[in-house]
Amino acid sequence: MSALTDTSIAARADNKVAADLGEQTVIMDIESGYYFQLNQSGAAIWGQLETPMALAEICARLKARFEVDAQTCRAEVGEFLELMRDKGLVTIR
Repeated sequence: MSALTDTSIAARADNKVAADLGEQTVIMDIESGYYFQLNQSGAAIWGQLETPMALAEICARLKARFEVDAQTCRAEVGEFLELMRDKGLVTIR
């Protein structure tokens, strides 16, 4: 798997069902039967992936919403997306 760049495009994987529960989101993987609970930050990132989006754009939108510096946002969003990719919840190209 290649390292993420600012132009890497992330998208929600198929066959996932999500529900918003206040500041959290729960995602169900229909194929495996597993579910994942996202905190407020994870839910915000998931929400941005309603349409495929570049890592740089995700970070720009999150910086406008949360008090976070660019370097921290980039590192944490990148780490989250890689974890989500490893769990089969997002695709990255």
